[in-house]
Amino acid sequence: MPSTTSTTTPTRGHFKRWRVAPHVDDAVGVSKALKLDPLIGQLLWRRGIVDAGAARSFIDPKLTDLHDPATLPGCVAAAERLVAAVRDKQPIVIYGDYDVDGVTATAILFHTLKAADPDADVRRYVPHRVDEGYGLNAEAIATIASQGAKVVVSVDCGITAIEPAAVAREHGVDLIITDHHEMRTDGVLPDAHTLVHPRLPADHRNATGVEYPFGDICGAGVAYKLAWQIARVWCGSERVTGVFKGLLVDLLSLAALGTIADIVPLVDENRTIASYGLRRIKHTPFVGLNALIDTSRLRDEKVDAYHVGFVLGPRLNACGRMGHAREAIKLLTDANHAESRQLAEMLDKENTHRRDTERAIFEQAKQMVIDAGYDHDDVRCIVLGHPDWHVGVVGIVCSRLVEAFGRPTILVNTSNGQAGGSARSIDGYNLHEAIDACSAHLDSFGGHAMAAGLKLPTANLDAFRDAMIKHARAHLSVDDLTPVLEIDATVTLNDLRPTAVEQIEKLAPFGRSNPTPVVLIEGAHVAQPPQTMGREARHLALFVEQDGVVVRCIGWNMGRLQPKLPAGTVLDLAAEPKINRWNGRTNTELVIQDLKW
Repeated sequence: MPSTTSTTTPTRGHFKRWRVAPHVDDAVGVSKALKLDPLIGQLLWRRGIVDAGAARSFIDPKLTDLHDPATLPGCVAAAERLVAAVRDKQPIVIYGDYDVDGVTATAILFHTLKAADPDADVRRYVPHRVDEGYGLNAEAIATIASQGAKVVVSVDCGITAIEPAAVAREHGVDLIITDHHEMRTDGVLPDAHTLVHPRLPADHRNATGVEYPFGDICGAGVAYKLAWQIARVWCGSERVTGVFKGLLVDLLSLAALGTIADIVPLVDENRTIASYGLRRIKHTPFVGLNALIDTSRLRDEKVDAYHVGFVLGPRLNACGRMGHAREAIKLLTDANHAESRQLAEMLDKENTHRRDTERAIFEQAKQMVIDAGYDHDDVRCIVLGHPDWHVGVVGIVCSRLVEAFGRPTILVNTSNGQAGGSARSIDGYNLHEAIDACSAHLDSFGGHAMAAGLKLPTANLDAFRDAMIKHARAHLSVDDLTPVLEIDATVTLNDLRPTAVEQIEKLAPFGRSNPTPVVLIEGAHVAQPPQTMGREARHLALFVEQDGVVVRCIGWNMGRLQPKLPAGTVLDLAAEPKINRWNGRTNTELVIQDLKW
């Protein structure tokens, strides 16, 4: 990414620190080579794509861009053991996780093993979020073993599960761990039959010892690679044939759900998985996914990353957050048409319940922050607990509090003497490292730089809070608490004609490491008195004008600004350009990210 100009500081009506990218002349050559608008070259340059060949690959990813699953550490050995189990009629248990990544990863392996042999004894197990917590647990492994399982394959969890791996070995169960999360800081790995993980150290890789080219695939991505290798082993060649050929294409829709919902970087092969999976999602043969699409009222929509993140994903997550994820797993595995409709409708209702619960906790936690003074400059981390908070939704509330207060946030349920919950961070603050530095107060924790889960005795909460606040004060400045808005280009309204904005869509799917482009328009005028819209007048609608060009703008949750922006007000506007298609007309529309006047 090219260097940027210095970050601007907040002024009136200017709620973030703007980091505006300079114009890059060389980017024009990339645009010309691809016969695209000059703005697209600038946006590509901002994403580190500086030549025409790389730009073509980014805009039009190919399935051949996917890395060879045989180079994924442990993948070959895991596939061989699972194929042997299917052929020998040995019971296999897929041990999943309760979020979208874990649920889709479970479904990917289930459909793959059943494609090999429809009569294969493939069972599924997912822990209860509240009663059992995240990941493999020793008691569950012992129970699974007592029920006759010979092979247990975890998905999206297990890389730190030392005790459960020992229990599996003690009970004669071959445990295959597939995961993508951070490994233990002491370097100790579970003593399992096989470990499948994109970032395993050299002594745990496949026979070639080759480092896997991309370490940021999610749990569903790892499961997809294992499914591909299973198909190879079953077919006896690198060339997949028969039912597997079509299945591996269809499974991309599930892998895309997990990839987008888990917020891994949408670059390299993640971009390929997401791009192809989104194209396949409405053509899926999986009856449960079709039922979910219909219940979510997306049949007539072009399903994109937004719909995965804010429509489909939350519904799949809902039962795992509010109850038990087994219903979501059944929906995506072996539910028939009638069961799929019922389950999809249940997930829709659970999602509504989840939203209501989340809203109530957020309002309560927000007031607690203000009452305790945790929004003051000397407190740069929020740590709160309450006995009534639902563990399944505190992670979402953490994200909302991070957005509201600009601070790393940890929320826990404190009932029954044991506190457990979730954490979310801000850019530039490694949450996993921070919690590790304060882990003397914890029973357990896991996660990565931006998100984590943790457990601790309720009696330790105050000491843990003090330690986290001290750590955050040492590692974050006051300026760090004001979020940075990255702006890709400075443009005029005339630059944002519909033909140019339509080309921005070629850079989708958008997500982490490929964010939705944001542009800066300087010196625009409010063309007419702005209006509020939505429930409680929460949102803002206004028209801005520059050199005779008028464009409609939407400001979500900015309704409070309506009386401050009378007609004629001169604005600098940071916004996401969108295309509004309605009644056969195509117009540019701007979604406001920040503004100053």
